[in-house]
Amino acid sequence: MKIKQLSIFLILLFLSLSVPGCEVPKLQATGEDDEIIVFADSLTWASLEGPLRRVFEDTVYTPIPERWFTLRRMDFSQFGEFEKHKNRIILASLNGEGEVGEYVRNSLDPKVRRLVEEQKEFFFTKFDSRARNQLLMFLTGMDLASMNASMELHATDLLYYFQNMVLKREAVALTEERRYHKKDIEAKLEERYDWTMTIQHDYHVAIDSADARFFWVRRATPADMERWIFVHWVEAPDPTILTDRFVLTLRDSLTRQFLQTVDNDAYVQIAPYYLTIERVNFLDRFAYETRGNWRFSDKTGGGPFINYTLYDEGTKRIYMLDASIFAPRVEKKKLLWQVDALLRTFRTTPQGAKQDSSVAAP
Repeated sequence: MKIKQLSIFLILLFLSLSVPGCEVPKLQATGEDDEIIVFADSLTWASLEGPLRRVFEDTVYTPIPERWFTLRRMDFSQFGEFEKHKNRIILASLNGEGEVGEYVRNSLDPKVRRLVEEQKEFFFTKFDSRARNQLLMFLTGMDLASMNASMELHATDLLYYFQNMVLKREAVALTEERRYHKKDIEAKLEERYDWTMTIQHDYHVAIDSADARFFWVRRATPADMERWIFVHWVEAPDPTILTDRFVLTLRDSLTRQFLQTVDNDAYVQIAPYYLTIERVNFLDRFAYETRGNWRFSDKTGGGPFINYTLYDEGTKRIYMLDASIFAPRVEKKKLLWQVDALLRTFRTTPQGAKQDSSVAAP
């Protein structure tokens, strides 16, 4: 037995010496996706807690108000205990006198520190510093007043980093469960329509209409919680028809036709509150991102939705990708992140590319 253990030890030793730069893989980050641990000295926290909460605890209306993130301020003495936490912020000014201020001064490269002093930068991000899928953000400035002003001016950018990190974690989870996906449906979509996306194992096809160019999948597990995702496409040699009015009109017309109650007494429509629409870069394409709430036309129920309507040059089409949540008794923010990540698995395969890939090598 001792000889066998010695042999294993020698093999491991040999591998460690013969593979240069070989490192032990980092473990997954811990903690909740929607929790951010903040390290700040007491005076800094007293001054900046309000603006910090306004930035990161921004409200999402589903239609019930929910916070995107929850902040927990911890003493710097506990920094090591949270080194593998998913989301962390280190908050201190360069002239701060406490432990956190000293840590920031020692952590910043002289060139980076000069950018802060010149008020050209005030936040820096570090990914996977102690664990995988982890985000550490430094928020700093010459003094607390300038930090306050910078946070209010760049609130959207700061929130984006943590929201985007959640979506990256969701994408990792989708990849890890790939063997359970309905790959037969994914392949069929690509073959028939020149586009495809991830179809998770617990989604089922509700509508697949080539004539209407409408594909709808639903997930109803558990029974009182539904997620709906649909894709619609329009042949569009002229992309200028894609406007915000086009998006809202098209969505309402599609849901009126296809997303109806069982007895056809009501249909889904856009609710006239908490609606935002803006131009974005989505999957490297020009798109309109619409977020808001849907409701049944008889006002018996509703919930949040996300919609990306984009123009794809390869297929000369406008695509509408839409995800809705119906979960009356639970928090819906995390469900929104999940369906958002699914929409981001969308990809197109133009006919020319499909033909090229099918040609056998000589």
